[in-house]
Amino acid sequence: MLIVVVDEHPVVRAGVRALLEGQMGEATVSDAESVEAALAAAAGDGPDVIVMDPWRPGVDVSKTVGELRQRSQAPIVVFTSDGGARLLSQALDAGVKGYVRKDSPPEDLVRAIEAASAGDFYVDPGLSSSLMLEDGERNLSVRQAEILQMLADGMQTEAVARQLGLSTETVRTHTKRILAKLEASTRTEAVAIGLRHGLID
Repeated sequence: MLIVVVDEHPVVRAGVRALLEGQMGEATVSDAESVEAALAAAAGDGPDVIVMDPWRPGVDVSKTVGELRQRSQAPIVVFTSDGGARLLSQALDAGVKGYVRKDSPPEDLVRAIEAASAGDFYVDPGLSSSLMLEDGERNLSVRQAEILQMLADGMQTEAVARQLGLSTETVRTHTKRILAKLEASTRTEAVAIGLRHGLID
């Protein structure tokens, strides 16, 4: 596996590279100060995973990540000191596969890279519970998150109603509100959004 670490700070790049080489023995790790340098250094087949800090004052994170995704098929893991829910939401909406804070345990970054390589998502456990979808009003209530989890587990409306002691009409009402909050047109799409954003397991 070829991992490219992109960060403007040389000390950070050196530290992350040493960490990954120590904990992911079979991986080849390179680093670069910019996206352009990273892609040039990874000529040929390209990297398997890109670890980057896209945050800069005045920079549109969605645009930065989107441009990188157009130029490389490699999954992207954001590794940043910014743990804000808005940046997290923007990064996930742009298509990153992982998001880890720089003050998290080293194992979290390794897990994120392994998940991204396997095509899965990984969000820093310290952030997933506070994730917002750009707007605080879109946060799911505890009951709505519970119902969405049950739908993700394959349960039908009637089964959800029986387990929660609710009427089927109440469950349908909750489901409609979930779809509206997540801007989803179907339950399947709502489940996919919930999984992507760490709202459910």
